[in-house]
Amino acid sequence: MNIAFGHTNMDLDCLGSLILVKKLFPDFALVRSKLIHPAARNLYNLYSNYFNFLNPKDIEEERIDNIIIVDTCIAERVSEYFKYIKNSEPKIYIIDHHNTANCNIFGAQIEGSHFGANTSYLGKLAMEEKIKLCPEEATIALTGIYADTGRLIYDNVCREDFEVAAYLLDMGASLKLVKSFLETIKDDDQILVLNQTLLVMTTHVIQGHTILLSYLELEENVAGLAEVVERVMDIESPDAYFAVFAIPKKKTVLLIARSQNALINLHELLNAYGGGGHQNAGSAKIVDRDGPAFFEEFHAGLEKLLSPATRSKDIMTQNVCTINENKTLLEASLLLENADLSGVPVLSDSGVLTGFIGLRDIMKGRKAEAMNAPIKAYMTRPAISSSGSISMREVERIFYKHHIGHLPIVEDDKLLGIVTRWDYLEYKKRQNQ
Repeated sequence: MNIAFGHTNMDLDCLGSLILVKKLFPDFALVRSKLIHPAARNLYNLYSNYFNFLNPKDIEEERIDNIIIVDTCIAERVSEYFKYIKNSEPKIYIIDHHNTANCNIFGAQIEGSHFGANTSYLGKLAMEEKIKLCPEEATIALTGIYADTGRLIYDNVCREDFEVAAYLLDMGASLKLVKSFLETIKDDDQILVLNQTLLVMTTHVIQGHTILLSYLELEENVAGLAEVVERVMDIESPDAYFAVFAIPKKKTVLLIARSQNALINLHELLNAYGGGGHQNAGSAKIVDRDGPAFFEEFHAGLEKLLSPATRSKDIMTQNVCTINENKTLLEASLLLENADLSGVPVLSDSGVLTGFIGLRDIMKGRKAEAMNAPIKAYMTRPAISSSGSISMREVERIFYKHHIGHLPIVEDDKLLGIVTRWDYLEYKKRQNQ
């Protein structure tokens, strides 16, 4: 007998992967976890007949020849299945899009790629095999991709995620149904936790990153806490959010985290607490710990765990084209034209930044027929500038607030460089590579 299964507490990407395994490897029977993630329950309940799952106990008397494991390479996450596999030495194949360096399922053959969703890898195989899906199967798979890629906007998204999504749409996947399955904040308990979390969360700047922290004690574990964390992340948009939920009577702490900063790799960070996940999403369960003590320890340790944020001086252009404030508007116009620039910093005779001259300023002088007037009569003053130590989030805020595309970087009254809109955009693109 050949079987396929995913990690315990099956989520939407796990289900999306398994529906494609069923099409790609029709001689493999699917086995379900005893646990279905709260975010995946509605989809599973509506489409359970498309999977035709076996329960783990159903395979207890069977001789297992081959196993396909999807969406995990960690033995602890599939132990519920292996305790029923007896008198067999099956070949094990893993299809996983996570970092497989920590795989501890020994003897397994690993396949996969760093796609945004595990479903995307299997979808790529289905495309290559020209496999036809019914609209319901395509909808299940597309939901898995959208769930694990943040609707195709997480940093780990790649071209293949979009290609497979297009393929699934061609197969009849319903975006309306996908959207309904992703609307996960519905239960009264979730709404209560969301409201309580918004009241207790605090914002911190740690190593230059804007970090959101919250600590909340619960009577019992609440289904769908990850969706609550994602909703807070959407509302507040920090670089990263670490939510600690303590259940005192069970001496259990749940740490759930989300990141939208490439320098904050949650998979690596949460390994220290026995957890893991993706670069952008991770969680850990810590047992036999006092909640407040753990939260205090975790907060204090973030300074060492986080890499320093990128600063303005790290991306600025150092060789800056400038002009003296006593030059004429005509000279400024020629300089901008020859250098193909839209503006330059203006310096005094002593080299101090006194203003900024742009095409709009020159246009005002041209309309006034004052092209021989000194630049200092028409330049924008004072020049909006900053130090080299500000974070990229602050650079972004300054650009948006003042509607500018050039930010001179100044230290001790001396111009060190300039961050242009192109410097900023190139930085943002590099974050996604």
